[in-house]
Amino acid sequence: MQVGETIYLDYQASTPVDERVLKIMQEASTKLFANPHAADHALGWHAAKAIEKAAEQVGNLFGLQGDDVIFTSGASEANAMVFRSAQAIVERSQRTEILIGAADHGSILNEAANSGLVVQQIALDEHGAPDPRYLKTLLNDATSLVSIVGVNNENGAIANLAAISNLCKSHGVMLHVDLAQAPTAMNVDLLDLNIDLATISAHKLYGAKGVGALLTSPGASEMMKPVIVGGGQQGGRRGGTMPTELIVGFGEACRLVRDFGENERTDVAAIRNRFVDLLEKKQIATLVGRLEYRHPGNALMRFPGCDSADLLTRIQPLIAASTQSACSSRSIEPSHVLTAMGHSRDFASECIRFSFGRFSTDEQVDTAVGILASAYQAE
Repeated sequence: MQVGETIYLDYQASTPVDERVLKIMQEASTKLFANPHAADHALGWHAAKAIEKAAEQVGNLFGLQGDDVIFTSGASEANAMVFRSAQAIVERSQRTEILIGAADHGSILNEAANSGLVVQQIALDEHGAPDPRYLKTLLNDATSLVSIVGVNNENGAIANLAAISNLCKSHGVMLHVDLAQAPTAMNVDLLDLNIDLATISAHKLYGAKGVGALLTSPGASEMMKPVIVGGGQQGGRRGGTMPTELIVGFGEACRLVRDFGENERTDVAAIRNRFVDLLEKKQIATLVGRLEYRHPGNALMRFPGCDSADLLTRIQPLIAASTQSACSSRSIEPSHVLTAMGHSRDFASECIRFSFGRFSTDEQVDTAVGILASAYQAE
């Protein structure tokens, strides 16, 4: 995608809103504006029905029903709900320990740090994902919750969800997976994988910002503790008037991923691979990690001897990319993902995350590589 003179290569920070999603949202804003909780008139009923349909679309993408979907303001709020629930599990079971991935998203790291519970981190495997072998050494009778990122937002590593789920179930431990990056990377059936809780965000799959969801397996929903109590909406699981326009757009975005996602991932991977190959052939940059078990749109690249922040500044406004996760991009500290992978501070300072998606093209890749080559050689 190109906006003016800027080539957009930051899809893992946020995807553009698909025009088909935008059209659905615009129609909802004019026809479904009534409060969906207004139970006394037809316009309220129509809005509520549209939300029910969207919940089914979101749930179906992950092998669930609409009743298993709790709409939130985004994945961060959904993650917060999970940790409120972990505290309730502790009160009931006296299990006081939670395990999180060492390279998890900042919203999980911060919620865990403020939970008042004992927190241990799961080391990474050779791909940069939570290592099931290390998790096995940590699980014990005091563990109440395991929370991991299914697809890492910085290095693109895809976790072995089946192995991790099996370990959790063998110890009677609830498993939560942040799947914000997963829909554009792989198919996920939560029931098949036996995952208790998952969080997603619309703006990572071509929907709008401001809406996400907590997905619950059958039976897990009753344990959820809302961050916002409000007026008891969504069966008391999350208060506040539901934003109909955002939610119906979210549903349409999930439908598009479900119908076209597999072919799209193949196309995106080919574009990403072209980018990596061109940079490596020019001996400008090298891929951090391997292409296997990786988000098809992720290219975390190291530019040896070049400060990544300086390089990004030199290519502005021609390329949009990030030195690390968007929520951490203003940090002066090195990426916690790269340090968790065992890399030094200097190594981390030479890395840039490029991410590709639905509207990326070969032509954009070729132009971007030329811009990067000129900027790198001017170092």
